[in-house]
Amino acid sequence: MTAPGPLRQSAKRYLLWCANEHIEFRIPEIKAISSMFNIPLTWIDKPKEDPYLVVEMRNEGDARRLMSRCMLVRSCFELWGQGNTEEELHSSIRSFPLDLMKPHLAPEKTFRVRVESFNKTLKNAEKLKKIESLSYLPFEGKVDLKHATTCLHLVEYYGLHPNEIHRGPYKLFLGRWVVDGQRELISKFSLKNRTYIGSTSMDAQLSFIMANFAQVQPGSTIVDPFVGTGSVLVAAAQFGGHAWGWDIDYLTLHARTKPTRHSQKERTAEESILSNFEQYGLKHKYLDVVVMDNARPFWREVPYVDAIITDPPYGIREAMERVGSVKGPKNAEDTIKQQSSSHHFPSKMNYNLSDVYCDLINFAAQHLVVGGRLVFWLPVFREDYDESHIPSHPCLRIVFNCEQVLTVHASRRLITLVKTRHPEEGEVAKCQVTDLNAKFRDKFFQTASLTKEERASLKSMFPRDKRGQGLAYRLGEHKNKTKVIKMEAASECNTGNVTEGRNLGTASTLRDEQINENND
Repeated sequence: MTAPGPLRQSAKRYLLWCANEHIEFRIPEIKAISSMFNIPLTWIDKPKEDPYLVVEMRNEGDARRLMSRCMLVRSCFELWGQGNTEEELHSSIRSFPLDLMKPHLAPEKTFRVRVESFNKTLKNAEKLKKIESLSYLPFEGKVDLKHATTCLHLVEYYGLHPNEIHRGPYKLFLGRWVVDGQRELISKFSLKNRTYIGSTSMDAQLSFIMANFAQVQPGSTIVDPFVGTGSVLVAAAQFGGHAWGWDIDYLTLHARTKPTRHSQKERTAEESILSNFEQYGLKHKYLDVVVMDNARPFWREVPYVDAIITDPPYGIREAMERVGSVKGPKNAEDTIKQQSSSHHFPSKMNYNLSDVYCDLINFAAQHLVVGGRLVFWLPVFREDYDESHIPSHPCLRIVFNCEQVLTVHASRRLITLVKTRHPEEGEVAKCQVTDLNAKFRDKFFQTASLTKEERASLKSMFPRDKRGQGLAYRLGEHKNKTKVIKMEAASECNTGNVTEGRNLGTASTLRDEQINENND
């Protein structure tokens, strides 16, 4: 990898350290947020799988606004230096402009240095040695290990292979911590602690990612046509959107379905979609939900929706149904009785997956404002997938198309469309979902009968590793001169607690252990 060019005077360079999950969603999320806040970004280094990104932004204010919504970026650092070796790192640090460095190391400032590693746990003596190697920096203030005003992070990246740890790091960075992302929202809004959930409630992290893709902003109107238990709307409301939606399932909307928690026998009176909003102090963002068939919407065809965020049913956990019957009423008198009866529950029929998406796209074309976004999940079989399967409309343009792997053979893609203009008369959605995808449920369960050899063949074609293959190409390039540490030899130190820094390893969690006072 070639070294990045010199820093432009009008911009600052920042290191974005990312969560090691949902790899394909990482860059689209940053692009969506930067576009929403009108933050000009210059990409300096954006590897596909490595958990870091290097960008240029105008100032620290832009960095803070970007991170105020990021779910897949753990921390943002003002980058002071980087390199493939320690020599390159220190050379890069020495070339960093002193006028940008000195204000943060002034006498009135306190500081601390933290050593972090990804996929390898360093010993305390090693970390202390690395900290002392930075003694040439113009430190003038005092050390404060708990509440320092300037926090420097020396980050070492050892690749993605947990069983083959490189002797030395592939990349080294030194940066001044600026701000963390919004990862704390994942635990705060976890389904484990939510008042009302169902079998199809959307994971909190993915709900927030969908809201970011849709560019939800305070005051915007957000709709979910397959609302379920309202998980997506809760995330949208947290970002300031006014949320409402509908669903054909009366029992789900009124919290009368069988509880999904194994320890719960009956639903409580407190469970409802509204109670979820009240739990997080978002009741003022909740408009309402109604029982309605998405195939027969009764809203006026005027553009009033800023974003549509939804997860249509695939027929796996929830049935795909619409109002209707293969048998018509016996006579006109029966029809009148059904329509006038307050106790009449309309019969339902199968809702073909192609029709689900056609109706969704047509609704978006009619009701989204120009510039509004539609974000939805599309289930596919990986061996059959083609971009032509993505539903389209003449007035909607595709922005993002990201894959989340579910099994060896199946995945779902998060599609983001933006409305570019109002539809003309006669323009309708085009949905070329194949029969195999239209019968997604049937084929999904047919794969259980595959032979061992057939499964192995699918695995080789479509690996399920959600983090990707990492640095295999680099290991191949260095196989003759790279010394590799086997995981067995390193397991003892990898299971220990970090006292001098924190390990950014493959557990996908950033521990916040304090640096040992004696080591700094």
